[in-house]
Amino acid sequence: MALFNFGDKELKIHKLAFNGEWKEGANGVVRLEDDVSAVEALLQFMYTFDYDASGSAQNSSSPIAFNVKVYSIAEKYDVAAVETCWDMDDFPDAIARVYDSTPSVDRSLRTIVVDAACKHIDTLLSKQGFCDVLNETLGFASDMTQLLAKSQNRKRSPTRKYRCPDCFNHWEAELDSGSYYHCIRCGVRYFNWASYIV
Repeated sequence: MALFNFGDKELKIHKLAFNGEWKEGANGVVRLEDDVSAVEALLQFMYTFDYDASGSAQNSSSPIAFNVKVYSIAEKYDVAAVETCWDMDDFPDAIARVYDSTPSVDRSLRTIVVDAACKHIDTLLSKQGFCDVLNETLGFASDMTQLLAKSQNRKRSPTRKYRCPDCFNHWEAELDSGSYYHCIRCGVRYFNWASYIV
């Protein structure tokens, strides 16, 4: 058994958590300065891939504030797969807290809330609290715009290379199937350019 030590509180975990050449592996004790309830939730997640996201077991006044703590601890200790609770009423408050409490160069928590907001933008735009934070939180709208623009560029049809059957020149374009197009070199008009993809 190994221990996480928080001053007067200890959490027991499996010794394999310290497998490797760490000083903690030798004595089996890790001293942490982090929020105990957030670390407990993270440990619960590491064992079960789930935790009480409402924060009710930890008497948290705000579930999203509790989750921001858990996500920041997960980021600090490089624990992946912890997901954002974007559909909670206080998600806009979490966005504001993240942007108010992190420098613009620290992308970890900002990326989490921006990714979640972009993924669920249609639903979130119908919520006044989200619209307010979008207007009032410095940097958030800019980060969202950049991510949405990148995702739009990825959704575009890929450019393909075509070979004209008349002049045999190659050219690239984004063509819809079922329409007539002209070769950009010789001007010949064809309906089925898909047959001439190189």
